[in-house]
Amino acid sequence: MSVRPLVSVIMSVYNERPDYLDLAVKSILGQTYDNLEFLIMDDGSGPLTSAALDAVARSDPRIRLFRQENSGLTVALNYLIRQSQSVYVARQDSDDISDPERIEREVFFLGVHPEVMLLGTGCLLIDSQGKVLHRQRVKTRPRTLRRLMSHTNQFVHGSVMFRAKVFLENMYYEEFRYAEDYDLFLRIAGRYSVANIDLPLYRYRINPESISVSKSRQQLLMGMIVREAARLRRQGALVGWSQEGYEHIANSLNTPSHSRLLECSVLTAQGRNLLLAGKKAEARQMFWRAFAFCPGLRGMWRLLRSLLPWRYVR
Repeated sequence: MSVRPLVSVIMSVYNERPDYLDLAVKSILGQTYDNLEFLIMDDGSGPLTSAALDAVARSDPRIRLFRQENSGLTVALNYLIRQSQSVYVARQDSDDISDPERIEREVFFLGVHPEVMLLGTGCLLIDSQGKVLHRQRVKTRPRTLRRLMSHTNQFVHGSVMFRAKVFLENMYYEEFRYAEDYDLFLRIAGRYSVANIDLPLYRYRINPESISVSKSRQQLLMGMIVREAARLRRQGALVGWSQEGYEHIANSLNTPSHSRLLECSVLTAQGRNLLLAGKKAEARQMFWRAFAFCPGLRGMWRLLRSLLPWRYVR
């Protein structure tokens, strides 16, 4: 009987609610796939969360707890991957929930498809009480994903599993506060085959009314920058990351057309969040404003769908 490969699940925690943290941890420890280690970083949390993590670490020998001064998600994840001892590395966010069969299914898929280096899954969006708001479907074919990745992120960050070797070759850029996952996935997809399993094996917690406009704008702007960086890499005009290269790209996007596109994206994201919160009239206003910035078939279709008795528009 063959030995099942070790999986390292990595999770960074910063002042998480104890009840959310408890659910996230139990969802990993309760996986049907048993050959795993759970690497958790306490990213400078306060006493309440730190005490909860101490109790968690004592509860199961598969847990390895690390601590650092608050340095952010990317620094924590890069540190954890360097401590892993596995063939596969899986992500988990501290307020989300993994389906019991998630790791089992991902390991099986990667075993059958040795060419795939990055694998994600579909998810259910849930609110603060755990109520399902929407099922997020994902594209699965590597060729389709590679094409669509140049327009938008196609992976649910907390759901992904990497082959450890490709993660160690790339890593997250620690200078990025936003879109660090999208940037990493673009770099991997530019060189390797990537895929998704279109099953809701992950529950992604979202509070639509808590997402600020300023944070949304920063995330979307960073997404534009990492997409442009990927385009330049494909042309051989960019190698690696540098502050000078980042500033050059950011400046190149400071045009009226890019500003209109960014404003349209921000308004569309706000509209989607309002729909998730059940505020259809306010959401429709956002979609109208987005359409005014970027008129086109996609914007018109979004408006038409928002008039139907559907709660969420993708």
